[in-house]
Amino acid sequence: MLNFNFNYNLSDPVKKNNITIFFLQSKTKLENNFLTLEESISKSLVDIKEINSKGTIRYLKVSNKSNQKLLILGSEQIIGNALKQNRVVNNTTLVPEKTTIMLSVSCCEKNRWSPAVANNICTSESLYFTKGRINNSVNIFDNNKTDQFKIWDDIAEKLDEFSTKSFTGTLEDTYNNNKLYFDEITNYFTINENDVGVVAAIGNRLVNVEIFSSNKLLKMYFPKIIKSLIFESYNKTSQNYLLGLKDVYKLFRLIEFSEKKLHKPHNDCLGEEIRFNSDRVVGSCLNYKEKLLHFSGFLKDDINVHLFKSKVA
Repeated sequence: MLNFNFNYNLSDPVKKNNITIFFLQSKTKLENNFLTLEESISKSLVDIKEINSKGTIRYLKVSNKSNQKLLILGSEQIIGNALKQNRVVNNTTLVPEKTTIMLSVSCCEKNRWSPAVANNICTSESLYFTKGRINNSVNIFDNNKTDQFKIWDDIAEKLDEFSTKSFTGTLEDTYNNNKLYFDEITNYFTINENDVGVVAAIGNRLVNVEIFSSNKLLKMYFPKIIKSLIFESYNKTSQNYLLGLKDVYKLFRLIEFSEKKLHKPHNDCLGEEIRFNSDRVVGSCLNYKEKLLHFSGFLKDDINVHLFKSKVA
């Protein structure tokens, strides 16, 4: 059976504005010799290009030039003028040493398709926003690909919500216009040495579970996770319901009861992906050598965990 082992200790909730974080703790120390995409770009250990001179929206050519395995997180945004448009990564991907792959991506900058004018390329300081991640996860589970038109609609809706005027239709303009606000909330939270994951809530409802194989990876990605939540929490008010540990355990049960599919990565990538979906939750987990590398799960928009009193109570 395709089951997840949520054998973690939970911290008490930590709240800033309308965002609440429960930290997941594990004393198991796993070997972590993975290079993240941000690290590899900063050290010039990766080449990221359009697949050819014409390019295509759905793929980028990624060459891992290092002697380490390269971890590319699902929902990371790859941005810069070295590409014809900004992209968001569809699935968490583990690239072997000295290997070139075709990385599955989607467009997150509708109004630009320009020739490379510089070598500027980097990752965004935020993961793709939560609602967009949910919609992409559902489409990947059902159709093995994202709905590009839905992505553009989701981004346009988010730009309107923040009253952002973006000539190319990119979320980076929203982030750059509100960077101090994003940083204030992000910097409030502190990660302890045994933390390997988080369960996040906006207002009175849980929205996201994010787990990594190590404390190091959580520390590197945590600011991006929080900023993706801030995109979703903006202008949302909370009701008088105090979330507790029981709500987190209910969410775990919802995930355990969901439908699951095993997906083998293509293009010489490593590991195996478990995708899950139900009318309540959606997400995926990349395992490598039978151990969790990255887990990402979401409660769907119209669901409140604490209202359920059936088999998940």
